[in-house]
Amino acid sequence: MTRDAALPTPISLQVRQLVDGRRSLSEEVERLKQRAGDAQALNPIAWVDWPRVERLAAEAHRQATQLGAQALAARPLLGVFVSVKDLFQLKGAPMTAGTRARLPDVGEQSTVVERLEAAGAIVFAKTQMHEIALGATGENVWTGDVCNAIDPSRQAGGSSSGSAVAVACGIGAASIGSDTGGSVRIPAAFNALVGFKPTFGAIPLDGALALSWTCDHAGPLTRSVGDAASLYEVLSGRNARHGAVPRRPRLGVPRRWLAGRLAPAVRAHFERLLADLAVSADIVDADPVSMPLAWQFYTPIVRAEGAFVHRVALAAGGQGFSAPVLAPLQAGLALSAAAYFEAMAARARFTADLAAHLAGVDALILPTTAIAPPLRGQTDADVEGGRMTVREAVLGQTLPFSFAGVPTLTVPSGFVDTPEGGPAGPVRLPIGLQVVARRDGDASLLALGRWLEGRLPAGD
Repeated sequence: MTRDAALPTPISLQVRQLVDGRRSLSEEVERLKQRAGDAQALNPIAWVDWPRVERLAAEAHRQATQLGAQALAARPLLGVFVSVKDLFQLKGAPMTAGTRARLPDVGEQSTVVERLEAAGAIVFAKTQMHEIALGATGENVWTGDVCNAIDPSRQAGGSSSGSAVAVACGIGAASIGSDTGGSVRIPAAFNALVGFKPTFGAIPLDGALALSWTCDHAGPLTRSVGDAASLYEVLSGRNARHGAVPRRPRLGVPRRWLAGRLAPAVRAHFERLLADLAVSADIVDADPVSMPLAWQFYTPIVRAEGAFVHRVALAAGGQGFSAPVLAPLQAGLALSAAAYFEAMAARARFTADLAAHLAGVDALILPTTAIAPPLRGQTDADVEGGRMTVREAVLGQTLPFSFAGVPTLTVPSGFVDTPEGGPAGPVRLPIGLQVVARRDGDASLLALGRWLEGRLPAGD
């Protein structure tokens, strides 16, 4: 099973087609079933009830008939099939968050689901994830690995792994994931998708299982920036249509920080990309000197807050957590208050430094991950500076911007050849370009993302 390469119908056009009678939701449900069956070995879906989906599709069709053209404003997602990560509570559906441990009560329904349904979306399935969102690979001993949609021997990325693979396989128009340190952007990049992490707090997380309440974000994984903008508007209640791109955008590159961090193939790809963009944008150096603080102090905060979220299960012995998840939670329990406050103070310094650099550019740009999707089970990777853990090679590129709470987007930027190759030659794997804007600059970032979509390579 590989990624469905057909050009997607934009969400806004899907709604218009439904209202005009040019879409059959019952036929789409059958296609969803077929695609979900075809992708079963990739393991993207945690829960789906097809009779329920059929009833919801029939109701959406009835609303389209009743509302007519009024639906375009009243129900901007009417009849759009959207899945959600299995940490958003969906009334009537189970929630396991990829674990066997006891979960805290988060209520009957998440605000994310409520807003999707109010806009007319068909929230049809829940997607697999890295256990309790504490990991970036999509590998899970309880629910099974989620496999990359382009090369199943590779990691799907995490923790919103099933969300990415579902969308990449055409199982729904979009999925909503969570992003604490990169959990929307990493799987989006690994599966050649758009992933958007808005400004911290823009999308409410009520009714969702927290990992780190000071780092958690919710955001869409989609096939286009336009679709991400449509979902962002519904989920945040904010208008994204006023964003604009200067005639020659000023794009900052953290060159000093990236030195030695990238895999050689990713470096070559990124430098070619910068050369191409320099024709229509000003490329400048923009290096927050405090970037290392993010990597140093993100982990203590997330572990401490995660341990507090799961304190009841941990107090009972931690049964049901896998060993790779239980160990960091226990480390979080052992963290002193002084160490936690030190980490929070370091975050404030980093956030101020990053804001000062973002004030001088329209956005920072850098590879979303330092490496292409690694093999499942792989724990280390070669980069320019030597060997690096896979965790740092992926999270290290994305977590600074969750840490600071600024809006960040990943857009597909083409493919690179893997050095290890295979019997048929090198394997071509996707790479994402990460675009970072100043706090509350979501609308301008989405506009810049659309601008970049027209200038980035689709295949090579």
